[in-house]
Amino acid sequence: MAADLFLLVCALVAATSFRFLFRHLPEERWQFVASLPLKKNDDGSWRGLNLTFYGLFTGLAGGIGVATFILLTASVQVPLATSLLLTLGVLAICLPAAKIIATVVEKNRHGFTVGGASFVGILIAPLFLWMADRLCQQYLNFSLPVLPMLAAMAIAYVIGEGIGRLACISFGCCYGKALAQSPLWARQLFATLHHVFIGKTKKIAFAGEMESVRVIPIQAVTCVVYTVLALVCSALFFHSEFGLAFSVALIGSQLWRAWSETLRADYRGGSKLFSAYQAMALFAAIYGIAITVIMPAHSGLTPSLTSGLNALWTPAVILSLQLIMVIMFFFSGTSTITTGELRFGLAADWRSQAGCEEEGCERTGNAAV
Repeated sequence: MAADLFLLVCALVAATSFRFLFRHLPEERWQFVASLPLKKNDDGSWRGLNLTFYGLFTGLAGGIGVATFILLTASVQVPLATSLLLTLGVLAICLPAAKIIATVVEKNRHGFTVGGASFVGILIAPLFLWMADRLCQQYLNFSLPVLPMLAAMAIAYVIGEGIGRLACISFGCCYGKALAQSPLWARQLFATLHHVFIGKTKKIAFAGEMESVRVIPIQAVTCVVYTVLALVCSALFFHSEFGLAFSVALIGSQLWRAWSETLRADYRGGSKLFSAYQAMALFAAIYGIAITVIMPAHSGLTPSLTSGLNALWTPAVILSLQLIMVIMFFFSGTSTITTGELRFGLAADWRSQAGCEEEGCERTGNAAV
């Protein structure tokens, strides 16, 4: 009961946040968090390095995903060190894979692909867990609950990718089809719930030439679908339905990915009818079915929400989550597509506000600069 109430509160917080962000993220001002001055130009301006909301939301998604994994695994008494090491191992492979696969499939050396990274993660996660279980049996004399851990990893992936779609809205990537060119049911369904992206530096503007065009809000829909899916599967997890939680989270998310790409207008690699990422998603769904059949059920375990929350509220976990979010922010949020030009100066009325003599004003002004 406590777990169900906890998940209900999470759902309410998510719904409130999404309502605000879905409305404002397509706006021009929601693309850049900051711009760091790098080198001074001849005209007195500075060349800037842009840091994006894409990176901020990607880091947030990664942190929440890892926190979810730790919460769920700790609730079934998995040692914290084991969960953290597995997380770092998977991230160490998946983060570079996000860029490598985007370069190979989409011929885009500036981009990242969550779909490609998740596909790699889905393939390697069972192997990592099998190796960790063997090591624990050999050196620590206990076995890991492999299926519950796989379920926790699948749920963490789904909630992470769902929240990560906020990054796509901010940058204007992974955009949907124009409503005018969509099927009748889509035009009717999204007549008042569409997105209109503003800003020349949004990807939908420079790659899709659809600035100020009403489009299907596929990023927002995926965000909602994945968040609901993660919350439902978390409820199944806390009710000890580990196999069902794993299969619904993994298979449901991959089938949604395969179908939802039919509503997207951006280039996804492969042919227009069937992209490389759709092929990855369908393979991952079949892979998930096979794992569900093979793995033992672990039906005797009873997850404890209190144990999971206690594991999160430790200095090591808090610092680790902060480090993961910072690394992911700078890894994905340092823009190589856009440029920045910065100018610095004093406010026009600074002398009247200072209320001091000329010499003191100069010192105050220098200090302010």
